[in-house]
Amino acid sequence: MMGVVHRHVGGALLEPGGPDPFRFAEPGSLSAVLRSAGFCEVQEELKMLPWAWPGSAEEVWEQNRAVAVPFRPMLERVPAGLWPKIHAEVHQAVAQYWDGEKLAFGASVMLASGKK
Repeated sequence: MMGVVHRHVGGALLEPGGPDPFRFAEPGSLSAVLRSAGFCEVQEELKMLPWAWPGSAEEVWEQNRAVAVPFRPMLERVPAGLWPKIHAEVHQAVAQYWDGEKLAFGASVMLASGKK
């Protein structure tokens, strides 16, 4: 959803030094932080988990905008006249996940553990 906005407004997706929900997306990055904190026998695993939204594309987009703190500066760069086009494109992009009952997204979650 935020990718649609970013395509229209460009610039930074996230503010430098601000919250980064992708901080540990790179394999090995979470393990490296654990090791640097003194953990040993560190194991890391990427899990693909189901994530569903029980409502409409419009509702999930509204909720996403309301809680997307890391993306707030980018959202604030959107000119008022561009919002209708962005809304339509996001709704269209999200509609592909509709399974007849819910929006069936997925989530990539990096899990890591170690001993200290």
